[in-house]
Amino acid sequence: MTLSLASVLALGVSSVYFASLTKSSAHRLMETGLFQRDLDHPFDELVSTSDSLIFWVYAALMATLLAGVFGFSIMEKLFIRLRDIQHVMLKLADRDVAINVPSLSDVDEIGDMARAVEVFKYNAVQISIQKDELQRISRRFEAALSNMSQGLCMYNVEGRLDIFNLRFCEIYGLRPEDVQAGMSFEDILALIIKSGHDLDRTLDDVVAERLAVVDRREACVSLHEVAGGRVVAMSHCPMQDGGWVATFEDVTARQLAEARVRYLARHDSLTALSNRAVLTERLEQTLTDAARGAGSAVLCLDLDRFKSVNDAHGHGIGDDLLRAVAERLQACVREGDSLARLGGDEFAIVQAAVARPEDAKILAERVVAAMEKPFEISNHQIVIGISIGIALVPEDGTSAMMLLKNADTALYRAKSDGRGNFCFFEAGMNARLQQRRQLELDMRTGLLNHEFELFYQPLVNLERHQVSGFEALLRWHHPERGMVSPSEFIPIAEEIGLIVPLGEWVLRRACAEAATWPHGLKVAVNLSPVQFKSKNLVSIVADCLSKSGLPAHQLELEITETVLLQESDSTLATLHELRALGVRISMDDFGTGYSSLSYLRSFPFDKIKIDQSFIRDLSNREDSIHIVRAVRGLCSGLGMLTTAEGVETEEQLEKLRAESCTEVQGFLLSPPKPASFVLGIVQRVLEGASARGCYPSTVHLNAAE
Repeated sequence: MTLSLASVLALGVSSVYFASLTKSSAHRLMETGLFQRDLDHPFDELVSTSDSLIFWVYAALMATLLAGVFGFSIMEKLFIRLRDIQHVMLKLADRDVAINVPSLSDVDEIGDMARAVEVFKYNAVQISIQKDELQRISRRFEAALSNMSQGLCMYNVEGRLDIFNLRFCEIYGLRPEDVQAGMSFEDILALIIKSGHDLDRTLDDVVAERLAVVDRREACVSLHEVAGGRVVAMSHCPMQDGGWVATFEDVTARQLAEARVRYLARHDSLTALSNRAVLTERLEQTLTDAARGAGSAVLCLDLDRFKSVNDAHGHGIGDDLLRAVAERLQACVREGDSLARLGGDEFAIVQAAVARPEDAKILAERVVAAMEKPFEISNHQIVIGISIGIALVPEDGTSAMMLLKNADTALYRAKSDGRGNFCFFEAGMNARLQQRRQLELDMRTGLLNHEFELFYQPLVNLERHQVSGFEALLRWHHPERGMVSPSEFIPIAEEIGLIVPLGEWVLRRACAEAATWPHGLKVAVNLSPVQFKSKNLVSIVADCLSKSGLPAHQLELEITETVLLQESDSTLATLHELRALGVRISMDDFGTGYSSLSYLRSFPFDKIKIDQSFIRDLSNREDSIHIVRAVRGLCSGLGMLTTAEGVETEEQLEKLRAESCTEVQGFLLSPPKPASFVLGIVQRVLEGASARGCYPSTVHLNAAE
């Protein structure tokens, strides 16, 4: 623009100079006389007016010059504004949308152009945003397509492949490079069949089947078994434009899981036996068959001493035992019978084709005999038993629930009769069961109402001919039934867990009363196997001794072989903790179990009590005296004392004295008596010893001493 302005200025100056030069030449010509000034002549007139003409020419030239300069100045500003807008356009072309557009507020054509560029910029920004959003969505779509667990194929209206993912290739074992967009539906199916799928059908059959699905224009899901035994779920979904989307999912694991769920819904997961639901269905069918004259029986089974196995060896061994029990039970039943596990250690059998009760009896005897054999579980020999209750169909029930209830009632009777046997349901059993349940409620109430009392039976030392202590025996004064036998309520208390608080009460009461006895008299308290398994047994014993003031060596705790039936480290640890308190430990009912000698090696007992069954036969069985002699010699060698239980005759007493038994106990000396009789019993035993010619050492009867 600067060069153009200089050219205009040069042109103006040249024009002025040329005009001046023309005027000067004209004057010189007239001065030489070549031209005479003649105003009357046209030329002269022209010459005479040259000054005016030149002036106006000069003025016009100057005006043109000034207008050109001013115009070029304006043009230069216009060009600058246009150049700025051009710069903005170039920047926008390079996607630089951050640049500002100039001249937006101008009201001329360039302002209109600037505002148009601003609109262009806004649209460019929006397009850029939309493009970025589309790219982001596209990346997400690709990520979703690549990472989805289902295979996917999208076909257009012409039946050609538009989109697919790698999962589709993985499910059917296809190479990704063999699958290309644009392939026809038939080509894809051909690849699938070529890869070893749908071998039992031709390509035409498969194509015809799939096209029929496409033509229906309905969404659907179908299952197809493919190579390797896998199952693929294919979902078909039509699109509005005539194409469709197909998704493929390998549901083999799901199918197996669902099959497992269906199996577990009808089977026990531990033993693989049928469960209660299947048993109920079988019972319903049995009742239907009974209406047509077919007899059957329901046997409810419960393992004896199973809880001891779990407590001693853990639930892992217990589970293995249950599996072994299931195998033996399966060997006992016949084809057509149904065996089920109801839960825990409870099983049931629906016996088919029972023509008479003896058929159910034979099966029950076979099961009891099978369970009596020891089990070898993880290098442990485990001995349990089984109790069975039997209900006959249709005599003992008209519904599955009633049959199970009555068989379960008979099972309770079998357990109460000593376990390891079976019992048929009888009409009166329900009444006895109700009585038992009422007895349970009465026991709980009786403990709160102080209806229990301790009786004491003396332990007499044969060497010193004096009372060495008393065994505490629990008695229950029922407000309506009177005195209830311990053999009746103790087993129930053990089953329902009431023996734990009841046993603690016995310990506290016995220690408190023994603390008032003459100096040196001990008290023996029986510990139930259930009570012995209490984790706070040691602390309870320590607290009883502390609060009563009874010296620890005057408390003797009696346990049965059942406590050690399943020997465990925790059992022995508890015994040693009790021994550490200073308490004496004795084994009750020795000789009635099957492994007593092994117990004597595992724990050093202070005393062994010989069971009364051996003492009772001393007068009429020679082997009984040999057993007593053997036990006495064994205990003497191990440094243990012996107590003979159940002494009822003078002959028994003399034979035990001859065998050098340490202590005796029985009705001959004194039956169990309330605590108020203790001092009198001590005195009477002394008098009896004197009458026999025995002279015991002095016994202090003053409780204060």
